[in-house]
Amino acid sequence: MAHRLVENSAAIFSPSVARIAASTARDWSYVDAWLASKSPAWKNSLPSFERNQDTLKALLALVSLNEAADDQRRLLARVDATALQALSAHDKAESGIAANGTTLTKGHLLDAIEHSLPKDGVNALDVLTAVASEAATASADPDHLGSLMLRLQGTVYGAEQTAARVDAFDRQLQREAEAAEELLHTLQSECYKPPSDLAKQNLDVQRRIKTVSAQLPDLHDRVTALGASIATPYMAIGDVIELEQRYQALLFHVRDLSEQIAALSQE
Repeated sequence: MAHRLVENSAAIFSPSVARIAASTARDWSYVDAWLASKSPAWKNSLPSFERNQDTLKALLALVSLNEAADDQRRLLARVDATALQALSAHDKAESGIAANGTTLTKGHLLDAIEHSLPKDGVNALDVLTAVASEAATASADPDHLGSLMLRLQGTVYGAEQTAARVDAFDRQLQREAEAAEELLHTLQSECYKPPSDLAKQNLDVQRRIKTVSAQLPDLHDRVTALGASIATPYMAIGDVIELEQRYQALLFHVRDLSEQIAALSQE
């Protein structure tokens, strides 16, 4: 029992637990002060059942956002006050110039108009100036700027269409290039390669052509001789028939040789 009390006392008086408890107490004190500054209804502290870590976390986030918004509002108020002072000083200077009888120039009038514009007017004037500058025109007429914007949109649309057509043409070229490359690979395959003994075949064909060509004059002479012998008188009918058969055989042989020569030439 005594050992358990010692452990509980050590847990209660742990430095880390004490630091966490002190930090939580400071946060709650800060939140209570902020709530009291915002509304008299929050002068009394929150009930005990609301004092938990989730509520503290949410309230701290709310305080942080509220303070950031307050800082922004104070900054805007300071800027407005500075601008108001500058405008008042400018108005006093303009009044002094007018009282002295000095002629107001166009620049003075434009400055006075610009300083008299509200924030929305100043923003609109800045936007109009920026658009005119981007459009490279000295005219700030809204109608003129609108027509320029329309022409610019038309130009942009035309450029987009041209880019789309160029992309389509590029894709078509890529497809044609791929088809040509595939055809080239097909033509370079084994199916279209000439046989390895093509040179030998050419030599054989040329040799056969020369041989047949050398035989043609002799065959023509033999045909001529046979024709002359057929025309000789005092020949028997049997001799004529035999010569005719030999003549036809030679003609057939000549025709066969001519066909072979033509076939070899085509090869």
